Amino acid sequence: MNRIGWSIALIFSAVLALYLPTLLEPEDALNENNRDGSLIPNYKAVNLNSKLYDKEGKLSHQMAAEQMEHYEELGFAVFTNPVYTLYLDSGEPWQVTANEATLHDNNRIQLEKNVKIVNLRTEEYVREINTEYIEINLQNKTLMSDQIVEISGLDYSVVSVGLFGDLTTQQYELKDHVQTQFKPSL
Repeated sequence: MNRIGWSIALIFSAVLALYLPTLLEPEDALNENNRDGSLIPNYKAVNLNSKLYDKEGKLSHQMAAEQMEHYEELGFAVFTNPVYTLYLDSGEPWQVTANEATLHDNNRIQLEKNVKIVNLRTEEYVREINTEYIEINLQNKTLMSDQIVEISGLDYSVVSVGLFGDLTTQQYELKDHVQTQFKPSL
């Protein structure tokens, strides 16, 4: 054998030695490595600002966040310190803030830690909803929580454990009413 033959044999042996452990690795370990890949975000965004318009060209959603990580395989995106503004069909805006949010592919957003939902139209009866956890269906504009929720307006505050509400009709169902306080202004 000449030098070229020995060189090719040496390169082939080196490549075989490098890939041999991978070829001999059990299939279960390979599948585990692939599953861990779903925990890695497909992409990240920093200082995110997004606006979504409806078919008529009216602003329907607005989103800002410090950071967003999208997990396509798992079907959701995670936001840090989101500020989400939802415009109802009548144009009425609600602003939602939290420390963390998860937006699922089925247009459902889960907000956690220091959740505040503010009606930006100040003359409305319900002005603010505060809780540690709430879920909002963005399609039908309903919200629900099984945590302690405080609803407040100009002259009152209501505390409940659990809530179901419709932002469009502004009808709210308290699951387990705890306390109501009226604070008439003079």
